[in-house]
Amino acid sequence: MIGTLNVVAATLLAAAPAPAGPGKLAPAVSKEMTEAIVAVNKALGLESWPAHGAVPCLDRGGQGITAKEVTAEDTRKCAASAIEKGFPELGKSYVLAIKMAPIGPATVIAVGIGDAAGWGAYSCDPQRKCNPVKLGLPAKWSKRTAERQAKACGATDTVWFPADGDKQGCSGNVVTVPPPEK
Repeated sequence: MIGTLNVVAATLLAAAPAPAGPGKLAPAVSKEMTEAIVAVNKALGLESWPAHGAVPCLDRGGQGITAKEVTAEDTRKCAASAIEKGFPELGKSYVLAIKMAPIGPATVIAVGIGDAAGWGAYSCDPQRKCNPVKLGLPAKWSKRTAERQAKACGATDTVWFPADGDKQGCSGNVVTVPPPEK
């Protein structure tokens, strides 16, 4: 019986993301956050993914007066199909927020929770990496990600994954960006 318990414990430990130490994000969580953002971007047709062969599950129509409005519910269904499998840390180490614009989804961000709190990443073009950054630092990407987190948390139409992600990604977890020094 003890041998079986040791095997089960070893299996569970091997499946869990390795702790990265204080002030660091576990590499497996970082990689998964990036992959989740890319999967949702492709599904929603954000950034320039359609120009790189991704076929979105949303129909936005054309540009200008021929564009179609895409609702938060349309966005939720489409994004859910992209992340239904393969993202075991979603809801445990990070949440996803899809910021909505008047005509549909505008951007995707990942916000760290639990041991990954204070980290975040946001949508980017296929030629760039969407690597998570430590929020609250004076670096450009850190500031941009924190600003997007604050906007997502302040909007009532943001689509969250999991559905209660706003409670996890916003409550006591929003990093305020200090104004630039003069």
